[in-house]
Formats: sequence, structure tokens, C-alpha cells
Amino acid sequence: MKLILLFISICISTLVFGQSTDYISKGNVSFISSEHVYVQFVNTGGIQIGDTLFLLQNKIYMPVLIVKNLSTISCACVPVGNILLSVTNQVLAKIKIDITPVFIPEKKKESLSVNDLAIANAINNKDELNKKPLIDGRISLSSYLNNTSDSTINISNRLNLSLKLPHIYNSKFSAECYVLLNNKNLNKLDNQLVLDTSNNIDSINKSVNLKQTTNELKIYNLSLKYDLDSTTSFIIGRKININMANIGAVDGLQVEKMIKKNIIIGALVGSRPDYSNYNINPSLLQYGAFAAYKTQKESDFTQTSLAFFNQFNHRKTDRRFAYLQHSNNLLKKVDLFCSLEIDFFGAKMRQDSKITKNSLGNDSTIYWYNRTPVNMFDLTSAYVSLRFRPLKNLLMSLSYDARKNIYYYETFKNIIDSILDKETRQGMRFQFNYRPLKLFTWGGNFGYRSQPSDSVPALNGNTYLYFPQVPFINVSANISATVLNSNYVHGIIYGISMSTDIVEGKIFSELEYRNVNYKFKYDLIPLHENIAELSLSWIVNKKLIISTHFEGTIDSNNNLKGRLFFNISKRF
Repeated sequence: MKLILLFISICISTLVFGQSTDYISKGNVSFISSEHVYVQFVNTGGIQIGDTLFLLQNKIYMPVLIVKNLSTISCACVPVGNILLSVTNQVLAKIKIDITPVFIPEKKKESLSVNDLAIANAINNKDELNKKPLIDGRISLSSYLNNTSDSTINISNRLNLSLKLPHIYNSKFSAECYVLLNNKNLNKLDNQLVLDTSNNIDSINKSVNLKQTTNELKIYNLSLKYDLDSTTSFIIGRKININMANIGAVDGLQVEKMIKKNIIIGALVGSRPDYSNYNINPSLLQYGAFAAYKTQKESDFTQTSLAFFNQFNHRKTDRRFAYLQHSNNLLKKVDLFCSLEIDFFGAKMRQDSKITKNSLGNDSTIYWYNRTPVNMFDLTSAYVSLRFRPLKNLLMSLSYDARKNIYYYETFKNIIDSILDKETRQGMRFQFNYRPLKLFTWGGNFGYRSQPSDSVPALNGNTYLYFPQVPFINVSANISATVLNSNYVHGIIYGISMSTDIVEGKIFSELEYRNVNYKFKYDLIPLHENIAELSLSWIVNKKLIISTHFEGTIDSNNNLKGRLFFNISKRF
């Protein structure tokens, strides 16, 4: 813990201020919903709410998205213009980075020109002490209040720190960190039986206010990188490798080597974070290697990566598998993306038995099952997506998802969104996005899933109409309907949302309403809810953003539940 705090202190102590310049950051469209387009970056450092993202077409930068919300590695955006995007499309962001000014003794009270600074930079290159790094960082404070019932209130306060220090003092060392300090407060009114000897009563019901406070430090990225040369690098610490992102964070040593311009090979050795608290766990050792190949020529691209891993649990092999990912342009208007996981090690169930004497003296057979390690070749995860654009204003995609469902250790999603996420992720899915006119866009999707554990196949569908600019009232509007029919739940959701700039480029607002009607197979009481949400974002300046989000839910019994989220974020 002391080493962690020392590293963070060193990172903060190196902060400096300077002038700005631009560079291009590349991201890929990861998901398209009825309202937003989500873009994933290696790091969103330098990107701000309100920024424009571009698509490079015929060497021309075409504006396609406006950033409305962002996290450390992704942005939620709204479309702009008439260009329809699809999943894995590459978009570009123009990033402003801080460059420290050169120290020049002040002899005259006159400003320095750009040429003067450039000359001074060339002179001062001999002095390593005057060289300072480019800084990219963000610190944010957020508070989350969840009133789950009439007697329970959860309050969570979070402090996030994200820093990226490339080539510290123009050296070969770079550092990154992304840490979170979480303070949780649980207030619950509980009825308990307590003794009351003063009035000669054995016990009475008494309301007791239970309070529980916990503090957690979560480290998602804390690493130091050393560039041996322009093609070889070493990383030590906790880090998610973008070429092996499927396995998550790695605690240990990673090595990468670039061969030519299109091939990268690498290896890692270390451990996985603990499943329960995300701390370092030496019992979960692992090692692996990967190779990646990538080409990019204007709108044509090809990317292939192959990785092999061996993971342990208390010195015994827990999993041995390979991960394959590939994407390319099959035709001019057809793109393919696929990822596979193949396990080479598993356990086979074996039935054993023995004959014993029972209490009556008769023979009795006892059975039990043992797990025997075996080598195998089993396709345990698969995802394939094919997207095509038959018309300029029509985009369609067909996908098959056989990956394992994600079960969140902690989530801010309500029960409705959690059910939708779990029930609609796997299986076959068809999606379309059609913009016949500039006034609106019509889109939707249809999903089908059939598993041995399901008594009936699961079906789900969604359709929406999006109006980027409603006449006369200057707002964007979205109308949607979602139907879900699975093994244990049947329901329909209607929704409408509107968004607008209260103050153009400064204050953004969004209002949403959803009507939910769910019926559960094993519950006679249906779920009827009315959900209203209000979001406000205030861009105070280029480096300071304040946002808040409120969600209120009224069920069929007129019980009101509320959730409030507040965030203030500062870039430096």
C-alpha cells in the first residue's frame, strides 16, 4: 500500500502546465444503440464532452459524432451529419496535449514567438533537467445515492484518479495509473426483538437504525513501461494489454516486440487479480504469448491476433486456452469480425463406487463422482459479426454470440436494465439502421436464443425512431419499444427521450420516460414500473465538467424509489 501511495504522489508531483498542440487519437465503434454510438479508445485522455469525432474518407476528415459522456476508455456519442456508422468503424479524435514551455531567462518584457520557442527547445535538448513530460490526467469525485426501499439507503462516494505520463523527462520510462477510492455507507431501518426488563416484558419490537461504512481501494491500472528501443518495450505492474484485452488485467511483466510495421509479438508472466476484491493474488499465476498482424489502407483494414494462455490456481492448471480475433473487409461494403476461445484442458466427470455393509448386514453400494483432468479441444466461446451496407442510408448486421454471460460484482444498473442485458446478449441477432430522410432514423434489432437449459427459445426485439432535430422546439427525440420473451420472463417496455442544449456548448440536458410491464414465470405478481430520468451536464470550461443524473421509479403499489448520481471531473 505504501508503494502505491508513493507512486501516486510521484505522479501528482510531476504535474506541470503548458501550451497546447494537436494529435490524432484512434478509436473504434464498439456498440450502437437507439440513442448513442459508443466508441472505445485505448485511453480517452484529451477528449472532452462536446468534442467532435471524425471519419477519414478519401483523405478527408468527415464529422460524424459529438461526445456527450465519456469514461476512461470509451465515449457515448450522438450522430451528426448523414454518415451511418457501423460496429468496428474507426473514428478519429483531435486531442490537445500539454507541452511544457521552455525555461528562458526573462531579459525583456516581450512575448516569445513560436519560432523562438522552437529554437530554445533545440538548444535546451542538451539539458536533461529542463525536460518535462507530457501530462494527461483526470481526477473526479462522484456521489451515488440509491433509495432501494422505504427503509434502506445506500450512499457511495468515489474518488477516481487517472494519470498517463509518457516518456518521463524525455526518458525511456512511461507510467500510467487508474485508481479508485470508494466509500460506501449503508443506512437501514430494521425491526428487531430486544429485551425490556424494566417493564417486566420479555421482548418488544424495536426499530434499529443499522449503519455500515466500508472503504475500498481498487487499482485498475498501475504500471511502469520501459522502451528499450523503438520496437521493444517492457511493462511491469498491473496493466490491460490492448492486444490481449480479453483476459483482463495482468499483474506482472509484459514484453512486446514490433516486427516490421504490421506485426507485433509479445509475452506475459504474472497473476490474475483476486475474484472477490481485485487485490493481487499470487495463487492465480498465469503466463501466455500473442502475435498480432494489422494493415490499414484508407478504408480497407485487416487485423488478426492469436494468443495462448495457461492459468493456474494454487499451482495447479486451472485453464489452458487459445484466443483468436480477426476482422477485415470481405467486400467493399461488407465487414467481418470474429473472436474465438478454444480450451485445451478440462475435467471429465468419472463415477466411482464401492460396496459396504449396511446396518442390516446387507451389501450397499455407495456412488460418488470425481473430476479427472484431461486434454481436450473445446470451442468454449465464439462471436461472429457480419455487417453490410446495401444502400448509402441503410446499414444491416447479423451476429452470433456464444460467449459467456457477464455477472457483475457491482453495478449501477436497475433491475430492468440488468435483465435486458442478460437476456439479450447471447444468440443470433439481426440489426438495421435506416435513414430515408434527414429528419429521422428508423432502426431496430431482433434476437433469438435457444439453449439446452431453456424450456422455450428466448426471443427479443427492439425498434426505435430517432429525430435528430424536432422542428420548432429545437430538441432531439427518440421513441422506442422493446419486447422480451424468455424462459422465465415476458415483458414489454415503451420509452421516449428528449435531449437539448440549454446553453449551446455549455449545458446539456436529457429527459427520458419508460413504461415497464414484466411477468415472471415463477412469480404471480407482475412487475409494473414507471421510470423517469433526468440528466444535466455543465461544461464549466475545457477542463472542468459537472454532471448529475436522477432516476425515479414508481411501481404498481405507488412505491417511489430514487437514485441520484453526481460527478465533478477535472482534467489536467
